[in-house]
Amino acid sequence: MSQFDTSSDAIALEWQEGQLTYAALSEQVTRVSEWLNTREETRFALIADNSPAWIIIDLACKKTDKILIPLPLYFSASQTEHVLLDAGVEIVFAQHMPEELVDECLEFSVYDIRTYKRNTSVTPDIPAGTGKITFTSGSTGEPKGVCLSDVSQDNVAKSLVSAINLPAAKHLCLLPLPTLLENIAGVYAPLLCQGTVVVRSAAQLGFSGASLTEPARFLHQIDSVQPDTLILVPELLLLLVNACIKGWVTPGSLKFVAVGGAHTDHDLIEKARAFGLPVYQGYGLSEGVSVTTLNLPGQDEPHSVGKVLGHTHLESSNGELVVSGSVFLGYLNNPASFYPDKVVTGDLATCSNGFYFVEGRKKNIIVSSLGRNISPEWIESRLYATGLFRGVLLAGEGQPFCIAVLIPRGSPESSKIAQAITAINQTLPDYARVKNWRLAGCSHAPHTLFTPNGKLRRADALRYFASLINDMYTAGVPAGESYEFL
Repeated sequence: MSQFDTSSDAIALEWQEGQLTYAALSEQVTRVSEWLNTREETRFALIADNSPAWIIIDLACKKTDKILIPLPLYFSASQTEHVLLDAGVEIVFAQHMPEELVDECLEFSVYDIRTYKRNTSVTPDIPAGTGKITFTSGSTGEPKGVCLSDVSQDNVAKSLVSAINLPAAKHLCLLPLPTLLENIAGVYAPLLCQGTVVVRSAAQLGFSGASLTEPARFLHQIDSVQPDTLILVPELLLLLVNACIKGWVTPGSLKFVAVGGAHTDHDLIEKARAFGLPVYQGYGLSEGVSVTTLNLPGQDEPHSVGKVLGHTHLESSNGELVVSGSVFLGYLNNPASFYPDKVVTGDLATCSNGFYFVEGRKKNIIVSSLGRNISPEWIESRLYATGLFRGVLLAGEGQPFCIAVLIPRGSPESSKIAQAITAINQTLPDYARVKNWRLAGCSHAPHTLFTPNGKLRRADALRYFASLINDMYTAGVPAGESYEFL
């Protein structure tokens, strides 16, 4: 807490039922830190909704050099159990834990978050200096632990404060706090500049699990809080744009809205800006300690993911982006990965005038039968930006042309979809155009096909739709014919 003004009467945290000044926040963090210092355990999991207690526990673990392992509530029971075992978690902070996963409920609590003891014989392999282990849900399998130092996280936060330059900003956390981007850019950075961090529970924001089921609640919270800054994934940015189209008026308080987590088409960014949303795209990954590049007012190229921030360094190796500077310490239980000097991201990118343009994942590149290399994200992001689709899958490996499986949002008319695809095709070279497509009804869509950000998991979707894709190439299936999930 030394980097914050711990005596200030300014509001540090705000939630639906109350608020804490910086002085009061310091007192709460000290209370939890003192308890942590009485414990011999070193590995603490945090499984809770967005709340002031979440932030207090996070800051206390940093202060006492305990290893914090935050987990999202949307993890399945098997994923949560895997993480607890894999990381050798000794104490769990949570509102409630199943009896089979813990051995004892301790007396200490932080607001409504209780503490649970686990008797574990596992001694995980963790690189020295680890302050946090952030887990990603992975494509299909078990979550993967990315080990980060507290110093590297602080460096990113300081870099963001310097770049964005919004002293005392009020930030509304819309993403789950275990999301590294929200944790660093939405909590650490605002606190560094004496701002106010506003938290709302998932239910208050209209979320059920990882899905936004009540958009009206989401919009209401933005209206009521009147924040200066927000962090969005493309799906949430699209929601705000669609709300604007229907008459929602963007708060005049907004000064900076960051969008990341997946490629965002520049058309969507320009639509958002036309409605008064000051949106700027960035790029990062957990192994690079979240944000590495960001567009900024006065340094902006909407087609790009921005320029490099001060804490990191980027270079291109055979077209693939390589990050150095502030990087992760290694993967949990994988000593061969410990203490890397750089991270080969797997993302294809180019640089022009200092701006980076990420063109897609190297492993996702489609090579057509004509020998053309096509990044599917390039075309998929344009289709997503129409607002017509919940899911988009481009295919064409080893084929003479590209096809698309489209999961519609609502019930758009086929003619409207055809018009949108025609318009997009006109902006693409012939080899990258969508020559055939089919709608896949989502009434019974397997939840596992989608990431928490709402995007299709490519490998899973290619397997799931394999017969449909084959039909479009071999049976001449008419474009637009509807197909229901089995």
